[in-house]
Amino acid sequence: MTPRDDLLKSFDLATDDPFIICWRDLDARAATDELERLDTWVDWLAGRYNLDHKVIPPCWSHHGALIEELSALRTLWEASYLEDAAPSSPLAFHRELDLALRRLREWTSRLGCSRTEHRPETPSETVVRGA
Repeated sequence: MTPRDDLLKSFDLATDDPFIICWRDLDARAATDELERLDTWVDWLAGRYNLDHKVIPPCWSHHGALIEELSALRTLWEASYLEDAAPSSPLAFHRELDLALRRLREWTSRLGCSRTEHRPETPSETVVRGA
């Protein structure tokens, strides 16, 4: 097992190609399982990049847009560290990370959630898992 395999295994991720998730197509059980896996990676991301609740609120998993953004970011991160990835792939990830963090900050601001308070989305907004 390579160091990359160990890293991916610690996040409960596949050790082959990045796994692209289409949240719309998941049933409730599959969505819950994927959210648990994504949660581990999001915890790592927040710690590694010192991201606070203004970027990723504690209730992120109750907001569809945040789930989609973080899931896409994880997929890109996985692809950036494949054995056959281009040497510039990690830099491409960081370029996209910068843009993603801006979007996450904007969405979190619009949601109005804080470190201690969750504000549910309106019923017309689709969320993978209920508030």
